[in-house]
Amino acid sequence: MLIKRIKARNFKTYLNLDLDISVLADKPIILIGGANGGGKTTFFEAIYGALYGLQIHSARHFRELLNAGALGHVDEKIELELHFMGKVLSEDQHYVLSRTYRLNPTGNPVESVKLNMNGTIFLYGTATPPAQRAEQEAQVNKIIKANLPQELSRYFLFDAMEAGSLLKEDQLNRVIKENIENVMGFNKYLQLAKSAENLYQSYTAQRIQVENEKNEYLQLVEAKKKKEEEQKNLGVQLQDAMQYSVANKEIYDNLKAGINQETAIKSKIEQTKLQIDNILKREMLYRADIDAFVKDIEVNVCLPKLIEAIKPEVNLILKITKEKEQQLNSNLTPEQVEAVSEIIVRYLKQNNLTVKDIQISDLVDYVISDSSKTISNSEYDFLDFSEIKALEALLGKKFANPFPVLNQQQIELDLSIKQIPALEAQIEQMKAQITGRDYTLLKAYEENETNIQRLEKSIDDIVIEITKIDKRLHQFDIQTNQEPDPKYEALGKLKAFFDDVANKLLKAKKQQIENKMKQDLNINLAAYKDVIDRVELSENLSNLTFKIYHKSGNEIYLNQLNTASKQVVVQVLLKALHEYGDYDPPVMIDTVMGVLDENSRATVLENYFPELSHQTILLSSDSEIRPHSDLDKIDSFISKSFTLIRDREKQLTKIQSGYFGFMQKD
Repeated sequence: MLIKRIKARNFKTYLNLDLDISVLADKPIILIGGANGGGKTTFFEAIYGALYGLQIHSARHFRELLNAGALGHVDEKIELELHFMGKVLSEDQHYVLSRTYRLNPTGNPVESVKLNMNGTIFLYGTATPPAQRAEQEAQVNKIIKANLPQELSRYFLFDAMEAGSLLKEDQLNRVIKENIENVMGFNKYLQLAKSAENLYQSYTAQRIQVENEKNEYLQLVEAKKKKEEEQKNLGVQLQDAMQYSVANKEIYDNLKAGINQETAIKSKIEQTKLQIDNILKREMLYRADIDAFVKDIEVNVCLPKLIEAIKPEVNLILKITKEKEQQLNSNLTPEQVEAVSEIIVRYLKQNNLTVKDIQISDLVDYVISDSSKTISNSEYDFLDFSEIKALEALLGKKFANPFPVLNQQQIELDLSIKQIPALEAQIEQMKAQITGRDYTLLKAYEENETNIQRLEKSIDDIVIEITKIDKRLHQFDIQTNQEPDPKYEALGKLKAFFDDVANKLLKAKKQQIENKMKQDLNINLAAYKDVIDRVELSENLSNLTFKIYHKSGNEIYLNQLNTASKQVVVQVLLKALHEYGDYDPPVMIDTVMGVLDENSRATVLENYFPELSHQTILLSSDSEIRPHSDLDKIDSFISKSFTLIRDREKQLTKIQSGYFGFMQKD
């Protein structure tokens, strides 16, 4: 996959973005610079949103994403368009994927999607009939999945700062295991093995003839499911506990060392108070909107119903009055009648057809009087012109019921308001840290660490219990019908087959991954440059481990690496997966340097980015890739460079060629 061009109109900080980001074969890097708040992350989100869509849940959310400079000046809609190349059966295909978002007349966000594949158009939207939409959407999703599935995108479109935030060895091992399973395509075989096991258990239950044995078997299956669900829930709790540990590790270490954290805690208190204030302000605005709705309920609700009820009668009135008006308009004016009468009287006199003199004025009065008698009167003659026009305007009036939007605001507010007690409790807890030497946070952190150990042990115990249940389940195999059943025998072998396939695939590729990571770590891991002897991946996906060894023979433990080194390890892994995985997407990195130190920065610039992918998009500030000292290291690998300039007055981002005024050298 190769991204050629990105367009974004009215999206957040971009009023009209149109950027060619294609690369040359020997220059794979696109370098995009910008100050903090200049639009780098929004550029990242534009590409991601064009590929997988924006999840816009409400009119308020839509307006938050709409460029502020577009309000009242252009058609209020968000457009994202991505041009990219991909291979189908080894042939290049050119794709143009467009997504448009707007609010419909009822105030709800709607989406329309168009994909042009070498002239073949796939098109669907919110108003598309369900059957047609399902067919078109399936085709579009199939094409996107063939190039870069959304579940794998975070391995290739990522924030380098997050890649270096892992503070525990088991978390890093889990990320490595997850990446290898997903990107290398092993996960599908593990899922097939799990499905085969479930099907085998179900089929075994059907074959058991003795009812009490069947019930016992089903009870064991149900018990296993409950244990697996309990294991899953404990895993979620463990993940939350680890996230708490990561988020509070720095402040814990500082407090442990006796460092005054009053400034940092006050900042967090102010941020939490601001969050509460924002919720209360939203509630106040909501109440004002409700009051306005109630005050005008007759206009918003009653009047439209009344108009609908009297519409036939009003239409009849308008029809009759219009017919009468047309009839009046068809009659001659008094001046016209007088002119015609003079001609007629002159003709009669010239031909001696008159017995006595005819007065023109008498004849005009007679004609007008006689004409007016032919105009029929109606029961609506009492209505004057302004009243008729008012009835016409009433039928033509458009109404929009604001209740659905208010209802959505209420749902969102209910969720936010429920968070206030917890936020206030957090404020009180943090306040306690700056009123004397209160080490509540230290105690909470240490209790969390103890909880992590407890959860890990509970998960291990559940795994043992599931293993015991499995052994008991397999005892029923010999008690089933002894008649030959090829289908049953095949099902019994499927789980082991898929497990074996996944492990063999891992074994086939693990040496390539190990060698590649060893080579790249010796170059890029500054703390252990040129001293790494080997990298070892286990050969079993069910217990995948990752280890690094020093030339002296000792293991380099992951939990002993600093944050910058862990970032390098994760990025080196991603590079190996990119090279040996099933997909060939571009790589896009935000906050490219993350937490790298000075030595790591130089090696990453010189050895990592130029070889990472056939297309690498780097989003950087001038403090990360520094124009005067760092740019020369990758200049020969840059196809294009741009700088994002934030216009605060117009509330939009502009694009300039070059990286903070520096152009690529020829």
